[in-house]
Order: sequence, then structure tokens, then C-alpha cells
Amino acid sequence: MKMNKEHSSDRDNVDEIDLIQIVLMLFSHKYKIIITTVLFAVLTFLYTATKQPTYIASVLIQLDKNPKNNLISKLMSPLGNDEPSSATEMGILKSRRVLSMTIEEMGLQLVVREKRLPYIGDFLAAFSSKKSPTIIVPTFSVPPESEDMDWELTVLSPDSYQLNLGENGVFLGKVNQTLNQSGFIINVANITAPAGTKFTLTIYSKFTVIQDLLKRLTAEELNKTSGLIHVSLTGDNKQKITQILNNISLNFREDNMTQRAEEASKSLDFVNKLLPVAQESLNRADKQLNVFKQENGSIDLPLEAKAVLESSVTIQSQQNELQLAKAELSKRYTKSHPIYRALLEKEALINEEKVALSQAISTMPKKQQEILSIKRDVEAGQEIYMQLLAKQHEFGIAKASTVANIRIVDEAISDPKPVGKLKGVSAVLGAFLGFIFSSGYCLIASLFRRLLEDTQSIENYGVEVLASVPWSKRPQSQTFRKFKTKPIRKDFWLAREHPDDLAIEAMRSLRTAIFIALKQADKNSFLISGATPGAGKTFICGNLAAVMADTGKRILLIDADMRLGYLHEMLGLKEQYGLSEILQNNIEFKDAVQPSTQSGLDFISRGAGAVLSSELLMHDNFAQLMQWAQREYDYVIVDTPPILSITDAAIAAQHIGLSLLVLRYKINTVKELVTAINRFKKCHVELDYVVFNGVQKGAISTYEYPYYSQSV
Repeated sequence: MKMNKEHSSDRDNVDEIDLIQIVLMLFSHKYKIIITTVLFAVLTFLYTATKQPTYIASVLIQLDKNPKNNLISKLMSPLGNDEPSSATEMGILKSRRVLSMTIEEMGLQLVVREKRLPYIGDFLAAFSSKKSPTIIVPTFSVPPESEDMDWELTVLSPDSYQLNLGENGVFLGKVNQTLNQSGFIINVANITAPAGTKFTLTIYSKFTVIQDLLKRLTAEELNKTSGLIHVSLTGDNKQKITQILNNISLNFREDNMTQRAEEASKSLDFVNKLLPVAQESLNRADKQLNVFKQENGSIDLPLEAKAVLESSVTIQSQQNELQLAKAELSKRYTKSHPIYRALLEKEALINEEKVALSQAISTMPKKQQEILSIKRDVEAGQEIYMQLLAKQHEFGIAKASTVANIRIVDEAISDPKPVGKLKGVSAVLGAFLGFIFSSGYCLIASLFRRLLEDTQSIENYGVEVLASVPWSKRPQSQTFRKFKTKPIRKDFWLAREHPDDLAIEAMRSLRTAIFIALKQADKNSFLISGATPGAGKTFICGNLAAVMADTGKRILLIDADMRLGYLHEMLGLKEQYGLSEILQNNIEFKDAVQPSTQSGLDFISRGAGAVLSSELLMHDNFAQLMQWAQREYDYVIVDTPPILSITDAAIAAQHIGLSLLVLRYKINTVKELVTAINRFKKCHVELDYVVFNGVQKGAISTYEYPYYSQSV
């Protein structure tokens, strides 16, 4: 019978995402997820346990906020604080200039390490009680183009070694003897390693080492007004990071002292250049004053004029100071800088005062104006000259006694406990990552493969599931057919060996459903095919035939899988003289029938086998065989090859009442189901029913089998 069915109304909801279904799907893969989670946790724990521990060393530095001994700071003090900020000093501390001094003094470009197997070697070394082999290499230099490359050194004896320079050759060296070959210079001072131990020597470029230090070096101010900087360095060697940090601190202080000495020297040079000019200007003013006295006699001024003179001298002195500051600031700042703008604003105010004073002087008698101008030049020149002499003395002393405004409060010390190596936390994190990875993998795999996990996912495509056969938990002994790799179960015929098995109970339900369905068909025969090999269609055929024979009906089971059929092995019968011989007119129908050990069940084997099985099934002999069998027996069952492998099932269905397709739980996919349906349709055969085989009791499928989940 060819039954036309419409797709289920739920077809449009096939691709909808159901949160509960996702949770159930994850639960159905619980063993995979648990194993992966535990594996990730163990691997993370082992990695953390074998990884070289990381330590941290720290130092405390104080910045002296006292004014600097330089001219520009003196001149700019009225304008604002020009002291370098902590951020500036921290930037200098982490500058290439300071770090380069430490790299050169401590030879940080050279890294010597024992050559081990990746991961395994580190793991064994971490749990080994033996002292690690070492060598001391005070000198190793390479050509610039060979920096950042690994070179292999092999210990030959306690006082000799072999250096492999790749294309440059292999050279032998002695302890405490300098080896100079092809631009490579090496001196090994000591070897504490057995013969055959290999070491890797690497000269990293200064840029690479600086970048590495910057990644591990941090500097932060404790608070904005304290002037205290906390500097820390991380690394896998407690002593080495302490030494490096102390060296950086000392070089930072030395650089600061050198900078302050240079500033004091520049300020002194600047004053020394101004002194001759100021002295010459003062001398000219004195001469002019003396000439005026000789020509005019007394030059006494009234009290009002004297007050104007004092103000004029003060303004002139301030203008001179501002001009000096302006000349220096123009070299350091742009005109838009706040300090430079403040200086210009102050200069404008002084100019306004000077204009007002000039207007007051212009109202005086001409003689007083002349006397006032001459005296102003003399007194202003004297004041400027005395100021410069004082600065010269001050900066001379400062240059001779320069000290840094950097003080190391606490020298570097390392924490005896490693940081960031919490094995328990790492294991928990690893377990979390393992859970996320395994869950994501299962979700993605299900999304793309879309395994068949419930009957609804099958019926959404318009095919009714006639029965769901649960997975049998019976012990399964296996044997292998000669020249074949597919295992054959000796107890494959569960209906005879274990008639109380849940799978056989499902077969009885399937038997009832088939009896009812065949009443509506025009033939008393049906075929069973699988979507793919391994779906279990032969298991279904053999056991279904047995439970149908239990009803007292005469059943004929035909193995139409003429290439790989093995029903005869399951029933313990012979394969010769079967279907292939019938279709080739080599034997009569009745002569090919073999009675089985099951009462009422007869069997026709696949025969000797045939490569061109499709052509044989298209022969009239197959149609005649089916007509004869349907007359002689109550029911005829035909076991056909998987429909997605060859089209034999679709060809045989032309002469049979019902077509059943066996699909395997979590083995077959939605795509295979759709392809199988289409394969039948192309041969003008409508697939009638599906048997869902191998269903396991799980999160998704338990609710479908309340009867079978009970003890029997």
C-alpha cells in the first residue's frame, strides 16, 4: 500500500530553539561533558603545577619636591610649580635610557636554559628531586643578524663542550677559554651538568629585552601628594628580579643626579654669560652719571621723585627677569603652554605699570626726568649685577655639591611566595572552560548534524513512527565473520534467547501495529530497510519475524540484501540456494525455502550473493516470487539493503504492501531521513512508516517509554 501523508503542522517549528530542549540535549551528552570537564581540570592543574612559579619584587622611591638649583626654576617660581610630576619621573624610570644601563650592566640579553622535551620535560623537572644542570657563561656575543636566535651547546665533559652554530659550523670549546668563530665569541666559566646535556643559548636584541622588562615592570604613585613611587618587577627567579630592580633603582637615581648636575652647570654657564654684559651696562650708566654730576653739580631729587625712581628700578628689574625667563621658556614650551601664557600675562601687567609710571615721569620737570633716567639705569644695573653675582655663587656651590632629588626609601625585596599560582583556582577555571568547550561542541554538533533523538523530530517530516525499540542491555557476546569486520552477535536473535527483553516487548507492539496497517494494504507483505548501515534493520527483521510467528501465523522471511545480508547467520541457517539463485532461474521457489528453529517461520537466504542485485530485483522472477509467497504465507517480510547505499529497497517496494525504514537513535541524522524519503519518492514509492531503533533511556527520550522503563 502506498500511503500519502501530509507533513505535520509542527513542521514550521522544526528549527525553533527550545531552551528546555537544549538543557535536555546537554544532559543526554552528560558523560562526554563530564569527561571533558574533568580532563580540562586535570590538565590545567598539571600545567599550573609544572609551570615555573612567578615571584614579585618591589622597591619604594621618594621624589624630593624641593626647588631645583637652576635659574629657570628661580625665575619661574612666581608663575607656578615647574617641578617634574611623579608621572614624568615614572616615565623616566621606565625609559630605554635607564633600562638599557641595567641590561648592559647585568647582561640580561643572554639567556641560557636547559634543552628539554616540550611540556613533558618541564613536568618531569618540576617533580624531580635532582638539582638542575647548569652552566655559567660570562661572555657570549653574536653578530647583530644572529640576535633573537637559539644556539645549541652540548656538554662533552666537565671542562669541554660543543657549540652548534648551524650553517657556521660546529666548534669545540674548553672551560675558561674564549672561543672566537665566525663572529661568535663565547667563554664558559663553569659546567655543572652530565655529558650529553644540551643547553640553548640566546642573545636577545636590546629592544626585545626592554619590551620584556616593560611587560613585567610596574610603577605607581602611592598617592598624588606623597611623592612616593612603588615599583615592582615580576619574574621566575626571586634573586634575579631583586637584583634587576635594585639596579634599575640605582641607575634611575644616578640618571637623576647627572641630569641635575647638567642643569646646574647650564644655569651657571648662563649666568656667567650674562655677568659681563650686566657689568658693561653698569659701567656705562656710572660714567653717564659721573658726567652729569660734573656738568650739573648737585643731583638731589625731591621725595616724590625718589619714590618714582624706586618704582622704576623695581619695574626694570622685573622686566629683566621676565626677559630671561621668556628666553629660556621659549626653548621648552610653546606659546600656548599655560606657564608661557602666565609669563606673558605678568609681562603685560608690568608693561601697564611701566606705562603708568612713564606718564607720571612725563609730568615732572625736564631736569628731574633726566636725573631720574640716569639714576634708574645705575641703580637697576647695580641690582641686576648683584643678583647675578649671587646666582653665580649659588650655582657654583650647587654644581659642586649636586645630589639627586631621588631617594631609595626601601631597597628591593621579593615576596617568598609565588603570585598567581593557585592550583585549586586554576583547576576550577579549567573545569569551567572544559564545561563551556564540551557543551558548546555538543550544541554546535547537534545544530549542524541534527541527530535524531526523539520521534517528534521524525514525524515533523511527515512520516509516522510506528514503534520505538529501546536499546537492549543484555550482555552481548560477539564473533566475527571471516573476511568481514562487522561483528555478529550470537544472541542477536533476542526473541528466542531473551523473550522478556524490553526490545522484544517493543517488537510485539510493532507487530500489532503492522497487523493493523496491513489490513488496509492490498498485499500481506512489507519490507524493512535502513537509512544507513548500522541502523539495525536486520535485527528488527529477524526478531519481528519471530514474534509474528508466535501468533501462529505462517511467516516467510526473505533476505533481499544479496550483497551483505547475514540473516542466515542470525538464524543459524545456510546461505546457498537463496534469493539470488531464484532470480537467476537456478532454483524453484519452494526449494529455496528453509525452515527455521522457530515454529511457523520459514526463511529464504540471500543466496551465494550477487553484485548486480538491483538488476536481479527488476527481473520478473522477483514479482512472481512475491506473488507466490503472498499466496502461500500469512505474512511476508523482506529485509532490503540500506536505501542510501543502493536503490534495492525502492525497487523491491514496487511489489510489496508496506515500506518501513529503520532509523537509529543518535546515529542517523535529519538530513539522512529527508534523503531517504526523497530516494523512495524518486522511485514513485511512498515511505509508509519509520521504526526508531536503539532508543536509550535518557533526558530526551524517557518520557516516551513509561511502560518500558518499568521492571519486568
